[in-house]
Amino acid sequence: MNITPNEIDRVEEAGTLYDSPVKMVRTKGGFWIAIGKKKRHTSEEALAAGSHPAIVKYNLEKQYSEFRPAMMKSEGMIEPVVEKHSHFLSDDLRKGGYDIFSIQNGQLVEFQITKQNAQVATVNGSISNDHLLIESLSIPKEFVKALAGATLEKSISCEVGLRLKK
Repeated sequence: MNITPNEIDRVEEAGTLYDSPVKMVRTKGGFWIAIGKKKRHTSEEALAAGSHPAIVKYNLEKQYSEFRPAMMKSEGMIEPVVEKHSHFLSDDLRKGGYDIFSIQNGQLVEFQITKQNAQVATVNGSISNDHLLIESLSIPKEFVKALAGATLEKSISCEVGLRLKK
């Protein structure tokens, strides 16, 4: 698959792999692709892709122990925390290429359901006081149980309760 320059929204520095730069390319459709050189390769190629840059970096770190993320430009910026919760999905959904991730950026928490790294559904939440507040649950029915497990697991890891906004 070739991406033309008019399909690219922006390019950002992601880090290094085998002492070569890795770049994050965001397409105009919102899809993120990490591009760099694999070991002993002379040309750049797609290393990972996904619906959110934090998920792409998470997958890079899992696939390549040699990947070194770029330092943030401002020390005040905090890198989002990505957790994979796909073990709550049924075997059929996992085999079908579905995953569930939580992406925590400060007090904001986003749950993404993806199929082969493309976003299928998103649920937004936030941590305030002593609970994780889930804004709304407008997701396909087959993901409700898995998302319930993912939200509970995330609230436990943050040591807070769980609430659904009415």
